[in-house]
Amino acid sequence: MAKNRQSSISKLYPYLAKLPLSVLYFIAYPIYLLGYYFVEKKRNVIFSNMQNSFAEKTDEELERLAKLNFKRLVYVMIESIKAGELTEDEIRSRVHLKNPEIIEKYAKNNQSVLMLAAHHCNWEWMLAGCSLELSFPIDVVYKPLHDLVVDELMKKSRSRFDARPIPNKNALIEIMQRRKEVRGFAMVADQSPVRKEEKYWTTFLNQESSFAVGSQKIAQLTKYPTVFVGMKRLSQGHYEVFFEDLGEAPYKKEGYELTEKYARVLETMILENPEDWMWSNRKWKRKRGVYD
Repeated sequence: MAKNRQSSISKLYPYLAKLPLSVLYFIAYPIYLLGYYFVEKKRNVIFSNMQNSFAEKTDEELERLAKLNFKRLVYVMIESIKAGELTEDEIRSRVHLKNPEIIEKYAKNNQSVLMLAAHHCNWEWMLAGCSLELSFPIDVVYKPLHDLVVDELMKKSRSRFDARPIPNKNALIEIMQRRKEVRGFAMVADQSPVRKEEKYWTTFLNQESSFAVGSQKIAQLTKYPTVFVGMKRLSQGHYEVFFEDLGEAPYKKEGYELTEKYARVLETMILENPEDWMWSNRKWKRKRGVYD
């Protein structure tokens, strides 16, 4: 059923990807208006999440922030559709790597690295920019989409410039199979963990929040260094990627130090530019002690 409901997206996707970015931005604005004012459920999730995180803000301030966030999410969606058609020069002109030496030092030492990113700004363009500019190939862990046609198109887009998409269920196996190669293993780690998955609880954006601990387990097992990969919007369609060390082996066997460090660095990035995070993600849909 999910595939049938999304069939219109499957049909439009290849045609939208061929349009110039200027035309896609023109189309994005009415989509934003219709979406914000008529897709009540999504709007309410964004507003509620912001309200719980920013108790000091008035309803008017929250509404302005929610509108801007919804608008930017639509524009990121449009940009992501275009990702597979942008030329190398276009990507390089739109995605700048601020401090690649932070992560390149590991490649120079013949070490693979875990790259923990988030749903902040344009994570699809982040992958393309890093794949082009870094000296090592990147394997990106992703969750397959229900719409098989769109899923294939996204995999094709993510496979550019020697990147290699890995379904999340195969992540550990494939990472271990490539231990003798120097690669980056990228994961978007800010999603809410599934119900029966091991999780770490911490205060995040003024709310009790759970984080998946799979990336920490992989770091402990492989002994790879772990780097936070963040993104900042410079202007419409232009971004800056930055890197920050999270940890290196030997990792502590007990506790969740690495996951906590990720949460803190992520929180700092979001608070600097809250309008660019995916607030529509239902990160707080589960509470501690309820089906943990």
